[in-house]
Amino acid sequence: MTLPLQCYRCGAEYTYLGERPHPAQCPACGSSCVPPAGSLTVVNSVHWESANGLAKVWVHSVDERDRPFEFEVAAHGRRGKLVAIKVDGVSINPQVDETLETLPPAVRAEIEMQGITDIEIATVTNLKV
Repeated sequence: MTLPLQCYRCGAEYTYLGERPHPAQCPACGSSCVPPAGSLTVVNSVHWESANGLAKVWVHSVDERDRPFEFEVAAHGRRGKLVAIKVDGVSINPQVDETLETLPPAVRAEIEMQGITDIEIATVTNLKV
């Protein structure tokens, strides 16, 4: 299997060839701020809601190399917007970084369980899982 990847830290594009999850490290700069290695597993989530219906959900997950990923969604009622992502503790702005795409299935399911079913990803365009 050939998997095209891009480092969120330095922008380097590279390819991983193999059957197992990729090594989760950029070959150019050594950063672990790269797409998930294999699938993500949700480890917990935090939901906050104000009296006027505004809400935030933070979903904490890990990939198959045990790197943490955090997704933050701001919402009002059933409508939400992905506003922040952290990869191994490093913030990635989904509105600026065009290397991210959609919410991984496990993360989307966790957010939908909080009643937020219409999730806008804005200009996010390429999170591989």
